[in-house]
Amino acid sequence: MPNNTLPSQNNFTSNISSEELKIGLVKWVTKNSSLLEILIDAYCVVDLANNIVAVNTAFTVLCSESERKIRKNPQFNNFIKTEFCPGQCPTIQVITSEKSLRLDEVSATTKLSQDLKLTISGVPIFSDIHQLMGCLLTLRDVTAESKLQIKYDEKKSSAITDGLTHLYNKVFTEQCLIKLLKTSIRTKTPLTVMMGDIDHFKHVNDNFGHLAGDHVLSCVANILQETIRETDIAGRFGGEEFVVLLSNTPQAGALIFAERFREILESTQIFFEGKHIPITISLGTSTFISESVGQLNNPEEKGKQMIGECDMALYSSKANGRNKTTQFETIKIEKGIDPTTKK
Repeated sequence: MPNNTLPSQNNFTSNISSEELKIGLVKWVTKNSSLLEILIDAYCVVDLANNIVAVNTAFTVLCSESERKIRKNPQFNNFIKTEFCPGQCPTIQVITSEKSLRLDEVSATTKLSQDLKLTISGVPIFSDIHQLMGCLLTLRDVTAESKLQIKYDEKKSSAITDGLTHLYNKVFTEQCLIKLLKTSIRTKTPLTVMMGDIDHFKHVNDNFGHLAGDHVLSCVANILQETIRETDIAGRFGGEEFVVLLSNTPQAGALIFAERFREILESTQIFFEGKHIPITISLGTSTFISESVGQLNNPEEKGKQMIGECDMALYSSKANGRNKTTQFETIKIEKGIDPTTKK
């Protein structure tokens, strides 16, 4: 097979007619047909108008059409319809260009299947005087691999997320906290942990039923996801408790975020089977200031400490009327009052 490496732009010429280019492409196919036929992947040669000039057996199997049928109506898209990733993959019409192209994965439809995944590669074919004549396309069926990847991704997701709220689960959230603490030390930025507990959630289950309780948890999780930034981590710690990891967030910023989330939740009308369920949440925060720590020898223990501090601040909110935010740094334990006591 001749070397079709992209030549210098100065070597291109436009003195060859389209008919001569077609003849040249047919000669190229004739010269290399035996080699194309033994290749396992589906191959086809297309001209500059995107018409199929030659195919191997694997291509006819892929599109479930005879070579005779393909030659009768040779437009490529008549046999394989593709949908490319928006903004990532060029359309099939521009594959016949002067550059080799690699399209990692596309959705495709053929007579044989309505749900194919293909990888497509294109290599330009040049004449002896370096005029572009067409393109050699490789089509590999990766449907099975794609389905396996989807299953793997789903399994991976289920291992780190909560099935009801689709937030991260407790184990993964704690792992993220350790990583963020290390990042906070390295970048010298603050890190805040916020813990929230839905007020009187037992009353929701008792008065409206557990399905209503699940609906409330899902609604709160959705509101939380819409409130946090892309860099934040939201997790469910079990029951009606939620934890948010606010990266690069000082104490003042944590209070602003917590109060905004609390107020949004309080003003949201949640209904289940036509019944209004009023919801509020109590919150507690703990902020890690990296500048005050020279080196973090045990981020695991520091993470547990911050969770404990959030828990203490949260129950202080519960003890002082609920539906409020308490920051661990501002707790003043008054005589005879234990902020960890629930009411």
